[in-house]
Amino acid sequence: MTFQSSYEGEGGQYRTYRSSAENLPTARVVDSYQQNISQVQNNREGWLGRFNTHDTSTESPGGSQAALLSTKVKKEQWSHSPDFLASVLAFSLSLHSIWSLPISILQHGGLTFLLMYFCMLVLLGGPVLLLEMFLGQYSGLAPVRLFRHLCPILSGLGLTICVQAAVRLFLELGLLSWAGQSLFLIFSRQQIKDQFFYQDVLNKSPENDLEQLGEISGQLTLVLGIGAVITFILVAAGSRSVGKVCMLLVPLMYMLLVSLTIRACIATGGIQGVTTLLSPDWSVLKNPTAWFDASAQVVFSLQLGIGAITSYGSYNKFNQNIVRDSIIVLISHLVWVLLGVLLILALLGVSHHNQTINIGNLVSDPALVSITGRGVWLGGITVLESSLATLPTGWLWAGLFFVFITLVCISSILGYLEVLSSSIVNIKPSFIPYRPLISFCILVVLFLLDLLMTTQGGVHVYHLLDTYIARWPTLLVVLLTVLPAVLCHGTRNILKDLADMSRVCLHHFVSSHLSTLYYSVIPVMVLGGLVWRLRLLSLDHLVDPLATFDMSLPAEWGMPLGWSLAFLPLFPILLGAVVHLIFGARGVDRVTHLKRSVRPTDRYYRNEHLEIQAEQSNKYNNGNVSVV
Repeated sequence: MTFQSSYEGEGGQYRTYRSSAENLPTARVVDSYQQNISQVQNNREGWLGRFNTHDTSTESPGGSQAALLSTKVKKEQWSHSPDFLASVLAFSLSLHSIWSLPISILQHGGLTFLLMYFCMLVLLGGPVLLLEMFLGQYSGLAPVRLFRHLCPILSGLGLTICVQAAVRLFLELGLLSWAGQSLFLIFSRQQIKDQFFYQDVLNKSPENDLEQLGEISGQLTLVLGIGAVITFILVAAGSRSVGKVCMLLVPLMYMLLVSLTIRACIATGGIQGVTTLLSPDWSVLKNPTAWFDASAQVVFSLQLGIGAITSYGSYNKFNQNIVRDSIIVLISHLVWVLLGVLLILALLGVSHHNQTINIGNLVSDPALVSITGRGVWLGGITVLESSLATLPTGWLWAGLFFVFITLVCISSILGYLEVLSSSIVNIKPSFIPYRPLISFCILVVLFLLDLLMTTQGGVHVYHLLDTYIARWPTLLVVLLTVLPAVLCHGTRNILKDLADMSRVCLHHFVSSHLSTLYYSVIPVMVLGGLVWRLRLLSLDHLVDPLATFDMSLPAEWGMPLGWSLAFLPLFPILLGAVVHLIFGARGVDRVTHLKRSVRPTDRYYRNEHLEIQAEQSNKYNNGNVSVV
């Protein structure tokens, strides 16, 4: 009897067991399966030989395979499958959709760009979201090890993802301390005065900048410490607690967003702001840069390329229906974006009614960002001081707004922390019992670093990192996730494995279009978005859009520092490739080593093989194998 691999030397023995066993008479299933196991154990040039590039002459027969397929070390899993859906959904509901995406909509044709965003959400966001779920669930690996085994030459990509997660965690913890301080001051004073965010929350003076950060605020440090402690409590029990926390956070965030949106729309000037600012400009459809920007906004809003979705997926059972989960996340995200856009545009309409901002020519104004701000400046200054504070009982609505920001920050922090802790545990599985200690140490280090954010000029540090390093590298990570998956695993195999794992039958229309998207549309659009964002980044110091909010880099060394930080994520990728090519051969000739550098290792397929072993073992133990 022969077993032919459908992978043509890419770990195909795993697929062989399933496809061949299903076609055999039941009396021969177990015998054939065991014979094939013995054949694989003795075949050092087969799939196991590729995994062990070092000399295995001193090992016992099958010793390496036994170690590879060992189940002594149990990985973490979700206690219930809805925990995964809640965690991914909570992470994908980002603040970027609330206070950055609406500004891009105003800059690129209003309703037209919103429709373009929804189009790219379906064509790019959904498939990439599904792919990140798939890679985590199929391999059972955290990002730091996933790419080392999917495409060995990209071993450093996992470290780049960890760097990105650490930077985002640093920024979100600082933002959490500012939101907590704002909450305390708003509810204690029950009033909001001018310069509330800069003077009362940050205690910032005009002379504070990157050169003069000023003193550390004791109140902000206390709030930061409370936020770090609360975060540790939420993650102390690992995946068992994260899923439950996210199941509570998601409905709370939606309820607050719906309440704030309704209140903003019924305020005087709210509806006028929505109808005026969403006026469509259909000529934008012919502008390729608008499509590239929509692609980038989808990646930023869904928080793709950070590794959290892959880390969450690695805790799934092998047969989790991620097709269903990805559809639910996409629909929920669409509703989230609609509500967020309505909220911000309605509040800008309130500002227009208060004669703070003139929305009549706002869309056509090249200095739009200088007027409204973006990100934390849009939320903490424009929306808070010019809109919410002017409503009846405005302090209450402003307080609810910062409660909302706090909850969204926590949901993102849980994802970033998951990437870092799961990567450390994945490198050394024996550290699983010490995972709470690892999370605690990460939070302590980030707390000490975040003391910079509690200084009077901490917002300048936030501006530097958020502008130069926190965004564009995620586009590069998405591009380097799609290409190896398509070229190394294969689109046909991805779709077949996806259908097997999710236990669904993908219609030919769906599978053919997904294959086309993975091969052509997604790489082209992500690459275009990456180039476009780098171009905007190169013009940022010239345009200086946030100068009206006292946010400018030092003239002498600000730009070199920013670009040095911008290209920091490239260093692990290049270093990992060089180290692998030079030191990874271990006695193998260079040509063979180069070929193996772009092929998945057998550790990548281990999760599927263990699932097949479990299925065959269950059939045998349940007496489903009979003698003919």
